[in-house]
Parts: sequence; C-alpha cells; structure tokens
Amino acid sequence: MSAHRLWACALVLAYGVPALAQEVASQGGPLRWSDITAAIDRDPRVAASRSRVRSAQAGVAVARTPPNPELEATAGRGTAREGPARRDEWELAISLPLDWLARRGPEIDAARAGADALAAEAEALRAEVTAELWRLFVQSGYGVAEVEALEATEQQVEALTRLVRRRVEAGEGRPVEIPRVELELERVRNELAAARAGRDGALAQLGAWLGATVQRVELPAAPPAIGASRAADDLARHPRIRAALARAAAARAEASVARRSRVPAVSVGGFYASELDREAAGGRLTVELPLWDWKTARVKRAEASAAAEGSRADAEGRALAAAVAQAVTSCSRARAIADRQKTNVLPRAEESARTLERTFQLGEAGILDVIDARRVLLEARREALSFARESYVECGALILLSGRELP
Repeated sequence: MSAHRLWACALVLAYGVPALAQEVASQGGPLRWSDITAAIDRDPRVAASRSRVRSAQAGVAVARTPPNPELEATAGRGTAREGPARRDEWELAISLPLDWLARRGPEIDAARAGADALAAEAEALRAEVTAELWRLFVQSGYGVAEVEALEATEQQVEALTRLVRRRVEAGEGRPVEIPRVELELERVRNELAAARAGRDGALAQLGAWLGATVQRVELPAAPPAIGASRAADDLARHPRIRAALARAAAARAEASVARRSRVPAVSVGGFYASELDREAAGGRLTVELPLWDWKTARVKRAEASAAAEGSRADAEGRALAAAVAQAVTSCSRARAIADRQKTNVLPRAEESARTLERTFQLGEAGILDVIDARRVLLEARREALSFARESYVECGALILLSGRELP
C-alpha cells in the first residue's frame, strides 16, 4: 500500500464514527463486525469522499452547459467636424461564441470519467479502511482467546504445583521438584501478564479508532475461501482497476480537448449603433488568428499525460493481480496450517500432557517430563491461536482485495 493510501486510511480511521460503537459499548455486549461496518458507512471521511463524488458529478453538468452570450455597450459624446452640432452616441453589440461546440463532447467525457474515478477511489479507500479495521478486530479477538488459554494453563500448573508439594510432603517425591514446578508456574504467569497487556493494547487500539471503550469482541465465522480463478475474475470490477481506467479515459478525453482547441475561436453576433450623423445595424463575425500559437505544446502535454495514465492503469492491473495471487497463496497456506495445527498437533500435545501427568501421579515419570509436556501443550495452543488469527486476517484481506464485502 502506498504512503498516501496509508495516510488516507489513518485519517479515515482516526475520524471514524463513534456513535454506533459507543452505543454497543454502553450496552455492555461484545463488539461485533456488523457494528464496525455500520460505523464505516457513517464515517465523516467516507462522507467527504461521497461529497467529492457529487461535486465531480456536478462538473459533468457544468461541462454540458453552453457559455453565455456576451453583450457589449459603448457610449460617448459626438461632435460634428463642421458646425456646432453635438449629441450623445451609443452602440450595442451582442456576440455568441461557437468554438465551445468543438470541445463540448470530449469535455463532457473527461468530466464524466473524472467523476467515475473519484467514485471508484472512494470505494477503494473504504475497502482499505475495512481491511485495517478487520485486522485490528481479529487481533483483539484472538488476544482475548490467548489470555483465556494461558489462564487455563495457569490453573493447571497451579494444580500440578499443589500435587508436587503434597508428594514431597508425603515423602513420595524429591524436594528439588518443588522449585522446578514453581519456576514453570512463574514462567506461565509472566507469559499471561504479557498476553493480558497485548490484549488490553489491542482492545485499546481498536477502541481508539472507533472512539469508544471496547471490552470484548465477538469474532464471526471464518471467512470463506476464494479460489484463484474466482479472485482473478473479480479483478475487472475492482475499484482500483476501475479508478485507474477512469483516470486513463479522462486523460484521453483531455487530449481530445487539447486537439480540438486548435480550432480557431469563432463568435457571431449583431450590433446597433446610433451616431451623430447616422444610425447603423448589422452583424459581426469574430475569428481568432492563431499566428503565434497553434496549441502544439498543449496537445503534446495532454497526449503524454494520456499515455502515462494508460501505463499507470496497466501497472495497477498487474500490481493488483500480483497482490491477489499472493493473497490467495497466503490465505491457503494460513488456512492449511491452522487446520493441521487444530486437528493434528494440538490433540496430540493434549494427549501427551495428560498421559505424562497420569504417569507422574503413579510415580513412573519425573516432573521435568511433565513440565516439558506442559510447555509443548502451551506452545501448541498458542501456535493454534496464532495460525487461526493469521488465517482470519489473510482470508479476510483476500475477500476485500477481490472487491467483495466481508460477511
């Protein structure tokens, strides 16, 4: 994402609509994704982009409007060359420019394409803001889940610590086992404190963007998978592509306006003159004489700008296609790893920890083996949450990148 788009996202998020989010927070319920999307639709920056679109659409009407005729009036005091005769003299003339007829068509096309470009850019900006809020939303949800997993682990290690102490007091264990299990308990508590800080920071960051205090979030179902072929088919309708194509069309229309501006300015009209010794009425024709400038430089500049916008549209299409291909790969990889971690790794780690704890209770395993199994289980749980979070973020980003809405 380019720097100016990042700043645009930051501005939109910073001025996000807090009304709906504050209402959800006041009700005490979890923040849902539908609440955030409703807030995005009412964001003042998004409203500003819609106003810019309306302004550009009004520019189309301006381009359609013909110029007003011009009225010229002159007055003076006339004196005869011979004799004392004097009187007031005046003249009225009206003229209607005609050269705008040659430029009217491409000017309308340029204004219409500019309005289409702004409308597509507003959609692209909204999608980028949605993707950033989705990332924060998922991060907050999984921050809460990580804290809950560590709290459960803390309770289990505390129970194991009490068991070790009872065994040592009963003479069934070695005293050195107590500091070892207590050290593991302190390690879990340190990780729990760090996870709570991360959770609180993520919730505070999301609340800062929304302008409300967020205590808890409710994650929706996992985003559906999108195949590479389906994502590629959606590229033609993507707002970034449409904006680039509209800018290229506007530049081509401006080049056509520049070429038609070579037509000399022409205006027609009539006049009536009342002078000292006569009255006269007639018509007039005004034609520009392009002796010094045939608009060659202006045409070259406009044609070069049109070529540049065409190349930019091509580059935008290729960049978006590459981004979609990478997003499809990232989503597929994250989803596969998350499923494998959930179905294969985590159950085995849980079974291993339970088996070693039962073996330790029977006196057939040492405390170090139990601690190691607990450590492996904790890492498996945290990795499962991390990969699931990555799957949510990457697959959600793919949906938004393909120009679709998150469910």
